[in-house]
Amino acid sequence: MDPSSPTRTTMAEYHYTVASDSETSVEDKQQSSLDIAIGIDIGTSHCRIAVWNHGLVELVKDMPSYVLLKDDSPESTIQNVAYNEEEILSGSAIFNLKRLIGRMDTDPVVHASKTLPFLVQTLDIGGRPFIATLENNVWRSRTPEELLASLFWKLKGILEVHLMCSIRNVVLTVPVSFNRIQLTRIERACAMAGLYILRLMPEPTAVALLYAQQLKQLSSHENIGNVGEKKALIFNMGAGYCDVAVIAVDQGISQIMAFSGSTLGGEDILQNVLHLLVPNFDSFFSSRSVDKIRALGILRIATQDAIDRLSSQTSVPIDVDIGDGTKILRDLDRSEFEENSFPTPPRQLCVAFGRIGRDLRVLAAMRLGEVMPVV
Repeated sequence: MDPSSPTRTTMAEYHYTVASDSETSVEDKQQSSLDIAIGIDIGTSHCRIAVWNHGLVELVKDMPSYVLLKDDSPESTIQNVAYNEEEILSGSAIFNLKRLIGRMDTDPVVHASKTLPFLVQTLDIGGRPFIATLENNVWRSRTPEELLASLFWKLKGILEVHLMCSIRNVVLTVPVSFNRIQLTRIERACAMAGLYILRLMPEPTAVALLYAQQLKQLSSHENIGNVGEKKALIFNMGAGYCDVAVIAVDQGISQIMAFSGSTLGGEDILQNVLHLLVPNFDSFFSSRSVDKIRALGILRIATQDAIDRLSSQTSVPIDVDIGDGTKILRDLDRSEFEENSFPTPPRQLCVAFGRIGRDLRVLAAMRLGEVMPVV
């Protein structure tokens, strides 16, 4: 797939069969207890880390996927993976790395990321984009994989303190639509952080594992024995990507029969609402000065807060001063948000999802029949 293309990819020719721990042999369990492996779910906005230790999985931490760079660090190493409003407004909090890594600087997704409250640099020659931050009054540029490696390094350190031992092995979840270049950049970031990748797992596979475990536990607790093959549609929409998959589960074993993915995510909805609030958005923020980056951060925080509140309210007020004598003072209604929140017209969006669904049905129908639950 062309790395600059934001369109979906169908990977149904690969069938992943994964067994739960209950299906693991005694010899395998004894061998696995000798090593400790960590799992990292790299989200566009949040990441989660867990550890596999002596046959058990422990969820250790859930945190924002932010890299915070401080002026008082001569090497500008990561200081924290959390963030607050002041750090976003200073342009020192870098996020959305998952959407940038492995993409060319001509990619529409990269150009859309120029509306983030930090500096995304492109030469538009088919090379890698760079991310610049102001450190000690000097702009310093890094590649997305360098910053992602800093995030991995920090997460690795958190787990090493938690476990009181060194860690090398890692399993990562990645979107279905990731191409070979993006996967290679992820591998490079892990190598820079001193991590060895045991497996890059498509995100629906991780959900399938959990679903299989839940079904097995349910049948065990209710003493109903083997309930036979269960079929489900997995739908996973995050801040940066959307994945769907058709799975079959039987006796703790999950088989992914077909899956597909898209680069549509919550970030696209947020970007579209920003353009709704500021009709001349592109021209107003064409200058990437420190003041404009701060104003963009203020607007982004207020918009995200309004979107969150619309989940429980029909209308929310927005009052934001973005500088240059421009102030946004208006109400955002839920109906207006729903009408304008998608990056494409509703009909085109329905066609896109319908195409994904049609592909999945064609690929899985002969083996699965009717798909019942949605996970």
